Amino acid sequence: MVLSGKTIKKLIKEGKVKINPYEPGAVGAVAVDLHLDETALNPDNGKEVSLQDFHLSLDEFYLAQTLEFVELPPNLLARIVPRSSLARLGVLATFDADILPPNYAGKPILTLKNLSKKPVLLKPGLAVAQIMFEQVDKPVEGYKSRYDHKKIEQSKLCEDIDKMKEKV
Repeated sequence: MVLSGKTIKKLIKEGKVKINPYEPGAVGAVAVDLHLDETALNPDNGKEVSLQDFHLSLDEFYLAQTLEFVELPPNLLARIVPRSSLARLGVLATFDADILPPNYAGKPILTLKNLSKKPVLLKPGLAVAQIMFEQVDKPVEGYKSRYDHKKIEQSKLCEDIDKMKEKV
């Protein structure tokens, strides 16, 4: 069962779901907006770039993360879906894991690739996705984020970069 915005707000207020930073206005009917963080990683050369007024050019591929740190309880999972506004600009956005398991804690990682012929302006704080929450019939134990809640670092992602490229 997908949770309503009202239920999501209640769970956040009770501390059962954590989203940091949290903006109540980002909660919609059944989802919460997630935003682009300040930097991205070019997996081809290993360079981290600032997303302040960053233009994503044709066929460029970057790994980024959301501004929001998300923490789930043992009885909820979350689904992340890209915002359609990115697709209308020609940007393909996919998530390393579009389903976050119960007990997940971390900043969701996404891939960005420009499929249009024009550069697309990206900025920190740009709404890139929505996160929806679903009830799990029994609590699940034991998930720990592979990246241990840290900022994107090439050394931690290098073995997954090729897998992510295949998605794009």
